[in-house]
Amino acid sequence: MKKRPVPDSHPSVKQNSMNDKGKPKKVSENRESRLLVRHSFEMARELGISTILVYAESVQDQRYILKSKKHEKIIFLSQRTHDIHEDFRDSCDILTLPHHDLSRSEQFQLGLLIATLSDKVEIDETVLCMAGLVGSLRLDNLLITNLKRDNKWFKQHNYESIPKDLLLSKQFIKLLDIVLRLAKEGREGKNIGTMFVLGNPHSFSEHYEQMILNPFAGHPEEFRNMHNEDFFETIREFAALDGAFVVNNEGTFERAGVYIRPPTSNTLKRPRGLGARHTSAAAFTSSIDALAITLSESSSIVTVFSKGSAVLTLNP
Repeated sequence: MKKRPVPDSHPSVKQNSMNDKGKPKKVSENRESRLLVRHSFEMARELGISTILVYAESVQDQRYILKSKKHEKIIFLSQRTHDIHEDFRDSCDILTLPHHDLSRSEQFQLGLLIATLSDKVEIDETVLCMAGLVGSLRLDNLLITNLKRDNKWFKQHNYESIPKDLLLSKQFIKLLDIVLRLAKEGREGKNIGTMFVLGNPHSFSEHYEQMILNPFAGHPEEFRNMHNEDFFETIREFAALDGAFVVNNEGTFERAGVYIRPPTSNTLKRPRGLGARHTSAAAFTSSIDALAITLSESSSIVTVFSKGSAVLTLNP
């Protein structure tokens, strides 16, 4: 009697079946993603988790996730809004990440931060995250996390004090993308170490000093704006200068080669194990409404500082 085939819905079929040469058949990437999605929703419902954060590049994965949801809120993370199929956009929220490859943990870290600041996730809400390696077109990673519980910055600071407008601005996302690219590519085969201050330069002008002639002086604003794609190579060249960049809230680079003089503070706890650049960024942001982004020359780690300590650390 001919054996009846086992339906594909059985989770162990392809893993245990053999090909003509007696070797295990390879599990399809699409089927891996579907199993991860199915079990993730089961786990979320058992744990009472109502928000699912997803980085999914495959339209098939996006469709299956939205078909699997019942009452859950789905938040898709994307480098470009049009990466999410237009038929799905009314059924989910979409948040934009930098146009740069991030590890799975960094996708979760940055995505959850943006989702919380956008009031799409509560500060102490537990969230289930699904992601895959950028470019792989499959899901392979699951994380259950809570920003207030798992992020050191939010353990130590009052949530209301964080500069939401800056961290949610397209200028911050674009500047972060620029720094991540510098971290990955370097300059002439060597790592780059530098610092960017994003905020209103007039509000902290007494806390920086121009060490050399300002290379941006006299140039039209549209030429030195971060959203001008032709401007990136200029940033790369000036990153070799000692000192920091000063960038205003509109994304225009005001200065380069700046020495940061943080306000003196007896209450600031200096971060241990960090170099002068990171210590300066922590001290500078401790009492000024600005963000500082540092790029470590030795490790290429990118760190975002606010209120005297690191909000976010990325290692491209």
